[in-house]
Amino acid sequence: MANPRAFFQTHFHGLLAALAVAAVYSTLAVLRHSEALIWDEGRYLDCARNMTRGFYATDDNPDFVNGPGYPIVLLPFVLAGAEGLLPARLLNAFFMAGAAWFAWLLLRHYAGAAWAAAGAWLTGFHPTLLWMGFAIMTEPLAMFCMAGFAWSFCAAVRGGGRGMMLTAAFLLGWLTLTRVFFGHVIMAAALPCLALLPFWKSWRHVLARTLVILGGAFLLCTPWLVHTWQKTGRVLCWSTNSGELLYWMTSHHEGENGHWFTTEDAVAHPQLAPNHKDFYERVMRMPILQRDAFLMEAAMANLRADPARVAYNWACNLSRMAFGFPRSFLPEELRTVVLIAVNGPVIALASLLGLVGLWRWRSVPPEVWLLAVFAAIYLGGGSVAPALPRYFALMLPVLMLGIATVWSRNVRLSLMKSAG
Repeated sequence: MANPRAFFQTHFHGLLAALAVAAVYSTLAVLRHSEALIWDEGRYLDCARNMTRGFYATDDNPDFVNGPGYPIVLLPFVLAGAEGLLPARLLNAFFMAGAAWFAWLLLRHYAGAAWAAAGAWLTGFHPTLLWMGFAIMTEPLAMFCMAGFAWSFCAAVRGGGRGMMLTAAFLLGWLTLTRVFFGHVIMAAALPCLALLPFWKSWRHVLARTLVILGGAFLLCTPWLVHTWQKTGRVLCWSTNSGELLYWMTSHHEGENGHWFTTEDAVAHPQLAPNHKDFYERVMRMPILQRDAFLMEAAMANLRADPARVAYNWACNLSRMAFGFPRSFLPEELRTVVLIAVNGPVIALASLLGLVGLWRWRSVPPEVWLLAVFAAIYLGGGSVAPALPRYFALMLPVLMLGIATVWSRNVRLSLMKSAG
């Protein structure tokens, strides 16, 4: 049995980060608590309430905007009524503390305590998560699952037992049920693993374990996919709002740059309504599946009409994902400066050290490369739809892992002795 004192001494900085994160997010949940719902809180709570009544979406309106991962977590709080709102918000403190702890464990193995502490504090106190972490939103749970998956995946691929492989598969599966876009990431990540498995003998064991974990995560999602198939008739239907997302991503009227807007904005905003009101009023009267297909057709028409402007929107999307700007017809906010100050160095280091890692690729363990591919698929695919900084923040543990691993194994900094 491990010595508790030795464990505490070894992991002091990780425990300190986790406790600090828990304290701050608990305080924010209490101070910012309100009975009034904001952002997407109402939708998640409605999904949870529907589940208590025996359904997720009705046959006549199979609207699957988000997966069931977070609504399932909210079930006990919904059953408690209005008194459950504050405990549901306080739960985010646990998720964020867990994410910081997982980041510590992940980075400490590959790069030592200093890098691990930096990763834990950045994961726990990223400004996007601090801004949203008090609310009944998916980000804290998603970050918990992502950081936990990264840690358990690396441990499993290095040679961990079945328990670690099951943990990695479960956390990735629950992450996917929480943020269904990861379903596409799982399928896309499996393809190169399958293609390389017969030929790359030195990585065969690593690739095989990766495929087992990806397969286990996908298996956890099959009840959801069966349910959406039964309701929509679509195979591998992760959600039913991709048409809307791509519509705004490809819209290129004067002043637009791919930023997403609500239905209310489309029909009431003075600079949007002239171009979108009539179209949206017609579309919103359609059944959900017809609406999604119609919006997808409109998005493809936008792409064919002006590919260069859509490419411009995509470039803006990359900036929005990282820094939160530009946003069509909206004033910029001071927090953009904070995001540039925090995310800018991370992106710069990840880009520079990514080149160093490619140059000396054998110095980077296979599991770190595989997570880097996973992150690249997620960020690349996510940039095709309207993106937000909270989507980028999920990859912080993986980006920090790549930076720390390459730096600690390939870079040495020292001051030259003075000539005097």
